[in-house]
Amino acid sequence: MRRPHSYLFNSKKQSTTAGVACILGLISLVSCIMMYYETYRNGGVAQLRYAAVVIVCLIFSFIGLILAILSRREPDRIYFFSYLGMILNGTTLGLCFVTMYLGLV
Repeated sequence: MRRPHSYLFNSKKQSTTAGVACILGLISLVSCIMMYYETYRNGGVAQLRYAAVVIVCLIFSFIGLILAILSRREPDRIYFFSYLGMILNGTTLGLCFVTMYLGLV
């Protein structure tokens, strides 16, 4: 007796904007971590180009967070990457704001 094939009857798809938000969050988080590592290797002395990296990461994270929120509002989608994008971009935004605050103090 042959076993029947199992089918998944689901019309939900991944959102493209959620994927873009996830990629932006990953790029900005990795860039911030690399900037922290390079500052640590320099003995705690941050160069001016590291500040530019933080500004670019801040912009990427803000755009990624907006895209993740907008992708979460789409109906009939799988929301895993939307939530992952929100977490990655929110973490990066927090790191950037802490870095800027500590730079001012």
